[in-house]
Amino acid sequence: MIYGSSFFYDDDGVAVWPAQVINYTDKTQFLFRIEKGVLDVNNDGVNDFFKPDEMRIPFINIVYIGDSDTDVPCMKLVNINGGHSIGVYNSETNDKRNVFRMLKENRIKYFVPADYTENSQLEHLVHCIIDRTRSNEVLERMHYDCIDESNQESSR
Repeated sequence: MIYGSSFFYDDDGVAVWPAQVINYTDKTQFLFRIEKGVLDVNNDGVNDFFKPDEMRIPFINIVYIGDSDTDVPCMKLVNINGGHSIGVYNSETNDKRNVFRMLKENRIKYFVPADYTENSQLEHLVHCIIDRTRSNEVLERMHYDCIDESNQESSR
């Protein structure tokens, strides 16, 4: 799932105005909305308790890509919850000072050039994360199956 702002379109399908804008202070809220599957901004269910196996997209399966200090709270949130934060930098200037700092401060796990084209380092990294996520999901499902079976046995 890729999440971002949405737009209002005219009759010709041309974006004419933002329909929803997510600023840097809203980003962390939306990560929790994505995790719980509560995407409607008018639904305060984002504050409800969800058991770990009820999360729509657990943080461990979230990939956050950012390029600036406004992304730091989300990057940190994703990282401390087992997800994957990627810092991107301008490959033309090759200025990596910001990503080096974010890596040192445990705000990102990886950094690559901000190149979103096919066969880029970013694409390769995201594919590796997807492969790891696939394996994690199999193991998590097995874990929750074991818990379910144990609970059923305990209730007899």
